[in-house]
Amino acid sequence: MGWEFEEAGKFGSEKAAEDYARANNLDPRDVQITRKGEEVQLNIRRTALDGRALRDNGEGRRDGWG
Repeated sequence: MGWEFEEAGKFGSEKAAEDYARANNLDPRDVQITRKGEEVQLNIRRTALDGRALRDNGEGRRDGWG
């Protein structure tokens, strides 16, 4: 069985995505960071999001929550 991930947004760099995940105390195993051209996509495992209020000040983000 595969894990289901939720799109968390686009960032300008891998470091910005990692910093965002770290600021929200997400386990590195619960995130996927992939480069798509000029942008970096951050996905978070759905089970890691259950009941969690993520801090979103927009640092490094290129878009908002979908």
